[in-house]
Parts: sequence; structure tokens; C-alpha cells
Amino acid sequence: MHTKELYGYLKEHADQITEEWMNARTVQPGSFYSSQATQEVDRLLRNQHQQTVQLLISCFHLDETNFHVRLEQWAQTVAKSRVENGIAIHEVIKFLQKTRKIVWKYMKQYIHETEENLCKVGVAEWSETLNSSFDEMFLRFTEYYHEYHEKKLSEHQELIKLLDIPLIKLYNQVSILPVIGVINSDRGLSLLNEIPMKCSDNEVEELILDLSGVIQIEEAVAFQLTQLVQVLNLMGINCYISGIRPEVAKNTSSFGEEFHRIPKINSIQERAATYIS
Repeated sequence: MHTKELYGYLKEHADQITEEWMNARTVQPGSFYSSQATQEVDRLLRNQHQQTVQLLISCFHLDETNFHVRLEQWAQTVAKSRVENGIAIHEVIKFLQKTRKIVWKYMKQYIHETEENLCKVGVAEWSETLNSSFDEMFLRFTEYYHEYHEKKLSEHQELIKLLDIPLIKLYNQVSILPVIGVINSDRGLSLLNEIPMKCSDNEVEELILDLSGVIQIEEAVAFQLTQLVQVLNLMGINCYISGIRPEVAKNTSSFGEEFHRIPKINSIQERAATYIS
């Protein structure tokens, strides 16, 4: 079987395969794969597609290790690039399928152009090799895509947590923690974990928990807020709760005595006046 000759033929036409793939793109406003993409994206796509073609061609080489080494490098590179650019996974798969069609087109050209008779079994083996290689590429790519996507999502969630827990300096060592929205157990745990460290880093001596923007507090969260105040008190930080809304206050009767013993103030302005005076 002329696998070695097929390998050489595909190597010789590798640049043409990439050029045909690039030219097959259409105008898709806002798409990473649009024919009207920026020059920077064009260069990235061309370079990575050349890597894709070289990877596929290597599957017809007798050295399987070479293919799998290339596969790992390719899957990591492309997956990371697509996640960083926010490309949906189905879009990537669609354009990989286009690559398979073009490569198979050149394989058929070789079969038609060769003067020697090729057995049907051998051609079927080439087809199987190509398709099984693509299956491996799809699998490794999606695995790395998932890994990088989860990592990026985790980083975003950590950033949101930081943005979600602002500590605002009011006066000298006095700070305000404005909390907005619904406080569920996850958010309450974030407060309990993050705020003591933030207060320590900022040398806070007094903290006002401003709940005027909170529309709902779960009972379990009230316990977490009580724990937070106790931890801060042990650190020598005085704590006050301010701005509990009437609709929230109605649901606090079952929150326990320790929560109700936390000092309350009517407003931040009221407390600020004591510092100024």
C-alpha cells in the first residue's frame, strides 16, 4: 500500500489545504471565523490550521508516537486559544469538520492521480485512519476546552467575589461593607471567609454592615453573619448592622438571639455624624 506516498503527497499540498480552508470562510459579522476577521485573527487561524493539517498528515506516518505528541500540543494550544477568545465549542467543531472534508478531497485527488491500482481495502484503511484521527482530535480538544473553560469560569467567579464584597473606608479606621441583593448561604460563606482578612489588611477598627440594599436573608445566612461579627469582635473590631429594610426585618424573628444582639444603627449618616462631632 502506498501510505508513504500518500503522506508525501499531503505534505506537498499542506499549504494548499490551509489556503482552501481559509478561502472557504464566509462573511459572519462578529464571528471569530469570519472572512472579514482582523489581520491578527487571520494570522492566528492560518498558523493554527497549518498545525492542524500537519497533525492530520502525521497520522499516515508509521511513527504513531509522533502523532500523539503533536496531538497533545495541538489540543492544548487550540483549546486555550478558543476559550480565551470566547469561541463556542460547536463553532470550533464545525470548522474542524470542514478541514476533514478538504483533507479527504486531497486524498481522493491522490487516489485518482496515481497511475498504480490501489486496492479498495487499502483505501478503506486510509479513510479509517483519517476518521479515527479526527475522533481523537475531537476528544482531546473537547477535554482541554472543558478544562480551560472551567478554569476561566473559576477565575471569573473569584473576581466577582472580590467585586461583590467591597470595603469602603468611611473615616480613619472605620469602614462600610455595603451588601446588595439576595444573601444566600454561598454568599454568606464568602463574607465570612473574605471580610476578616480584608479588615485586617485595611487595619479596620470599626465595621458597618450596610444591608439597605439586601432584599432577602436566609435564616442560615443570619447565623453566618452572626459568626462574622463574632470573629471580627475577637479581632478587636466593633461591628454594627445598618439599613435593614422593613420586609427583611419581618422575617428575622427566627434568626436567634445572638443575631438580634448585634448593635443596629438607623443609617450610615447617623453613625458618620458621631465621627465628625
